[in-house]
Amino acid sequence: MKPLRDYIPNHHIAGHFTVNLVLTNIVIAISVFSFGFDNVLYNTIQAMKPFKKQFGTYDADKKSWDIDSTHLAFLNSFPLLVYAVGLLLAMFIGERYGRRLVLVLMQLLCLAGVAVTYTSTTFGQILAGRCLVQAYIGMQEWLVPMLQAELVPASIRGSMVALFVFEHQFAAFICSIITNFTSKHTDNSAWRIPVVIMFAWPSLVLLLQWVVPESPRWLLRQDRFDDAVASLHHLYGCSQDYSAAEEAQLLKESLDEVDQVSKGEWRDLWKGTNRRRTMIAVVAAAMSMLSGNAFTSSYGTVFLAQVGGIDAFTGTMIKKVVVLCGPITAMILLENLGRRRMYMAWGTVAGLALLVMGALGTQDPLSKKYKQGIVAMAIFFPYARIVSFGALASLMPPAEVPSARLRDKTSFAAWTTQNFFDFVTSFTLPYLLNAPYAHLQSKVGFIYGSFCIAGVVWAYFCMPELKGRSLEEVEEIFEQKVPARHMRNWKSSNQQSVGVRVTQLENETAGTARSHLERKIAEVEA
Repeated sequence: MKPLRDYIPNHHIAGHFTVNLVLTNIVIAISVFSFGFDNVLYNTIQAMKPFKKQFGTYDADKKSWDIDSTHLAFLNSFPLLVYAVGLLLAMFIGERYGRRLVLVLMQLLCLAGVAVTYTSTTFGQILAGRCLVQAYIGMQEWLVPMLQAELVPASIRGSMVALFVFEHQFAAFICSIITNFTSKHTDNSAWRIPVVIMFAWPSLVLLLQWVVPESPRWLLRQDRFDDAVASLHHLYGCSQDYSAAEEAQLLKESLDEVDQVSKGEWRDLWKGTNRRRTMIAVVAAAMSMLSGNAFTSSYGTVFLAQVGGIDAFTGTMIKKVVVLCGPITAMILLENLGRRRMYMAWGTVAGLALLVMGALGTQDPLSKKYKQGIVAMAIFFPYARIVSFGALASLMPPAEVPSARLRDKTSFAAWTTQNFFDFVTSFTLPYLLNAPYAHLQSKVGFIYGSFCIAGVVWAYFCMPELKGRSLEEVEEIFEQKVPARHMRNWKSSNQQSVGVRVTQLENETAGTARSHLERKIAEVEA
């Protein structure tokens, strides 16, 4: 019996997009929207008075309810430990049983976490609910960038992987609008209304998951050649000129070449050219957190409330609108400027924004003008960070850099590294920001700004340029030990190599579809 998705009529739309490829990415986008909504929601509702009253303690001196720094650190950092469990679970299932099963199971886990959150009456319950959702987020981050990289052609892979960030940020923007309205409520509906909305997205993905095919590259690694051909045909087989069997054979030949170097075992991550690829993935993942992610995500609303000069929720909404422009900028410019140039240029801008914010914070006392300057930098910095450390450092390396046999494990190593540094920065940030500890407030910009500049220096020597290269051609580039600074203009000495031919085939897929369409139009006109 044929899968239900095989009954969808496939047609060429525009460029490299077919109906089935678009539908697949829409379902994935809904899942990422859920991830973005869930993640931002927990960070935003912490500043709501009803939430503080329900899960915090009463401060007699301030005559208000609040969540102390210790519990705030627990709520924002402990779930990251469960995130690691989600990564491990996704890797185990995805490597052995396929990507689609991960997609389904993580939606069920999300629904369970949302249910626990909605019914919470104690701090322990709300922490448990967030932990379950964080495990879902771990599975999501392991799966989506890698799955998109394995499904889309080389010429649009960067933009499609960057779309992961746009979907996340768009969800954050919608969440900010909802929480801005509900924050005016004086009872628990202030935070429970946005929580109940979270049920919608994973439920919708479960209804539509049959649209998404299994990764053809994963199928080939399982020696399921015919299924891989069917998957490729489902995605791109809208033209009689396209041969899914030919592309599957090329992918298999590339995999056979990889097998001569690596069998995909854990120790192979640090052998030969794989050592370089692993280091790129894990260092980039570390820099994505050390560049100040926790400052802008987990504690963004709390920080704006402390600084003053603008209403915290209004400031958060403005920031979300500005940040939303970040992934759009990346998608527009990425395939023209390339990974390295985008990373270094915008990474420098992000670092300078933080350093300026830190410098403004040295003034004592802080006048309204300086507070507004700090708020402006706090709102602008996430935009520059998303274009560089967000879209490029944390997504491109684990999606594009790994060897075929080690893609699952390298991705796990990268996201685990990112999770570790996310935990460290999230746990320490309240103590850096607040009294009676370091009480740096906006001067934390000096710390994270320095890491941004260090990340740019690292990128100059190590960040690869893989624009327009198929994953199979990436294999050849690393096997040839091409320096990062020379990758942009590198050409294989063998223009009939497997990697070059896969790149050519992927880039020609849209062309053959257009040619077929033009012939049909000509036949009708004749």
